[in-house]
Amino acid sequence: MRQEQEALRLLDQGIRALQEEDFEKAKVSFEQAAELNGDLAAAHSNLGLLAMGEGNPEKARTCFQKAIEKDPREHSAYNNLAALEQAAQRYREAEQLYLKSIQLNSEGTEAYYNLGLLYMKEDKWVQAKSAFEKITQLDPDHFDAFYMLGNVYATLQDYYAAIANFQYLVFHKPKIVEGRVALAEMYRRQGKYPLAIHELRSAIRETPDDPDLIQHLGLIFMETASGEMALGAFEKVVELDPQRADAFEVLAILYDISGFDEAALAACEKAIALDPDNERAPEIYADLKAKVQANAQEKAAREAYEASTETAPGESQ
Repeated sequence: MRQEQEALRLLDQGIRALQEEDFEKAKVSFEQAAELNGDLAAAHSNLGLLAMGEGNPEKARTCFQKAIEKDPREHSAYNNLAALEQAAQRYREAEQLYLKSIQLNSEGTEAYYNLGLLYMKEDKWVQAKSAFEKITQLDPDHFDAFYMLGNVYATLQDYYAAIANFQYLVFHKPKIVEGRVALAEMYRRQGKYPLAIHELRSAIRETPDDPDLIQHLGLIFMETASGEMALGAFEKVVELDPQRADAFEVLAILYDISGFDEAALAACEKAIALDPDNERAPEIYADLKAKVQANAQEKAAREAYEASTETAPGESQ
């Protein structure tokens, strides 16, 4: 009895060490616990987790299988073993193990979440929806599940349901930028541009130096024919990320629309230099160059005509 109590003490000590991210101490504690009580499934399961963290999947697999052998009700071992199968792209086996974990612990959310991600990977969107919906019923504070559920609804083109989930996330966690971006995209797809712009601007206030957010906003400005605001947005993007070839390409188009010929050519040259494999940029550059040359020829012809029709002083008219 005393040996079993000591094994449980070591198990608890290992769990605390895990929480404190003292992995070496955790490993020693779990190994000692398993040595004192070989039937302690949780010790084997936690050793498997540590092996996963060390990048040793075979050792982890052995530990999880041993945990299940010692206690077939060790639901976390099934869940973790399923994650290994998923990483190895053995999706059918992973699904069965996740379902077994859920069978043993129907109130837990981790296996449901992992199963939902697996279904998304397999494009099984209806099944993924069911998995994430179950999590939101079990835990209204599982905001990752609301985010993923919103994405699933968006893929299924149920935009109102997607918006409802993203709104829930934004309401409860307004500083989570991903939620605002996703909500903005749903508004954009519905043509609700002012709402989309509001959400993106709110996200940018949280992370003002994020070029992805500003580029997203710039693209919406382009869709709404707000050329000047789009131009300002993309100028900010390339200021923050001077290596972003696609932004320079868009900037070249915006400069051209605004009548800034030389700036358009310079931006396009930058896009080509940054991404030589981009087939569009050289075509855009050729069009811009031809346009600049045509404009120059037209200007020269106009000036020559105006000069030829000028009346010299004293000459009769």
